[in-house]
Amino acid sequence: MLPPPITVLAWMPDADQPPLTVSRMLTAWTFDPVMVIPVLVAAGLYLWGVRMLRRRGDTWPPSRTAYWFFGLVLVFVATSSALGVYDRTLFVVPAIQHMLLQMIAPVGLAMGAPITLAMRTFPVGWRRVVLAVVHSGPVRFIGRPGVAFALFAITQFAFYYSPLYEASLRNVWLHDFSHVHFVLVGFLFYWALLGVDPVPHRPPFFFKFMLVLALAPMHILLGIPIMLMNEVLAEGYYLEVARTWGPTLIDDQEVGGGVLWGFGDVAAAALISAFVVQWYRSDERDARRTDRALDRQYGSGPTMPPWWLEPEEAERPPPPREA
Repeated sequence: MLPPPITVLAWMPDADQPPLTVSRMLTAWTFDPVMVIPVLVAAGLYLWGVRMLRRRGDTWPPSRTAYWFFGLVLVFVATSSALGVYDRTLFVVPAIQHMLLQMIAPVGLAMGAPITLAMRTFPVGWRRVVLAVVHSGPVRFIGRPGVAFALFAITQFAFYYSPLYEASLRNVWLHDFSHVHFVLVGFLFYWALLGVDPVPHRPPFFFKFMLVLALAPMHILLGIPIMLMNEVLAEGYYLEVARTWGPTLIDDQEVGGGVLWGFGDVAAAALISAFVVQWYRSDERDARRTDRALDRQYGSGPTMPPWWLEPEEAERPPPPREA
């Protein structure tokens, strides 16, 4: 039996959408130029930069390229796959989109170090422009990890607990803008937090780790109230859609709230683990750096006696070496 053909769907009234089945999840696609073109441009520019470095004989870590394209692929899947087709039909679908666009994809984009790549490939004049932007007053302000976290958190609550959510369902441009906004806010937070690229502020590691810990309760406060609501968000819009298949409006919203809660906790747990590893590696680097500094100052031999030796044993000269 041949597999079902891939259906490319343009933007259509969601009342006309067929039921979301497993087959539709795999074969329904939509290509919104506002989302697809920036992804293609970002992919092309990044590959061009890596190629320029290789032509000069310089190296670029393959892991950074993999991270960058991991983030771009997630943005594409979140907006062009069945998630993009049904994101105005079911509440749970934009909830999944939101988590992919703001919580997961920006991690890869930030780890891809695009600003570092630009600084290594742009002409001198453009490098100065990039540095001027990074260290400008507005970027220095929103680039503070605490401010970036506040924007990251507040915009989520403002989106769901205000008329913005229903407005984004009714207006195509606002709908696309919300997707772009989630990616940019997520990138800003992880860019300031991870510090892979040049950033205007590098606060203590402990402070950044506490911000990561705060992600879990933030998503609890975001998702659980939506799960427990008796009224439906954007109810007027969903009643106009008049969907005749799938879960009820309140059940759909309950599942979507669970996604906002659980997905956020899983992502926060992964980030916490990554930060613990980064912290451990940072301690190792500091220890090696200290060892090298002591070796340069005192030589490669022992610089002080071990603490467990008695004072008289520590002062005793070592036996002569055999010829």
